[in-house]
Amino acid sequence: RSNKLLRFLLRGGTVNGRQALRDFGIYRLSAVIFNWRKKGFNIETQMIKHQGFQYARYKLISTPNV
Repeated sequence: RSNKLLRFLLRGGTVNGRQALRDFGIYRLSAVIFNWRKKGFNIETQMIKHQGFQYARYKLISTPNV
């Protein structure tokens, strides 16, 4: 599941928690992002406020140098 999301992000997509659950079956997106960051992925977090709610949207900036 997370590999499918990673391919989506590599193509320039952005993702939020609701979208991750709906499209990729990922319930704890922040945990996936946390683990990728530990592996060296540079992922930008943008906090969005919409109709009284706040949520994070993630975008892949760069991958680790292997």
